[in-house]
Amino acid sequence: MIRIKGFIKNVGQTRDWTDKNGEQRQSVNLVLSFPYVSKDGRELCDEMMGEMTLPKDKSVEGIIKACEDHEKCEIHVGFKLTDWKDKKIQNIVVYNITKLMM
Repeated sequence: MIRIKGFIKNVGQTRDWTDKNGEQRQSVNLVLSFPYVSKDGRELCDEMMGEMTLPKDKSVEGIIKACEDHEKCEIHVGFKLTDWKDKKIQNIVVYNITKLMM
């Protein structure tokens, strides 16, 4: 797991599901933006799409508000490789989002 400072660029639609223990969960796809300065001084941005899973009773409203307000956050992400039909697929998992205090 790595921590990156950036912004939530887009919040997708939530998907409700039940885990193997019978607990209600919801997942949401996020587009994340990570600004940086290149060696030649240009301001650039990397983007990635990941999925965050929350307990059903937690709301994604805070995530949506951080996206709308363009608040800088510390985002904890992890990467998983999956084999599917003889292909390697990389999934990005968002574990936690923390708003930075200014």
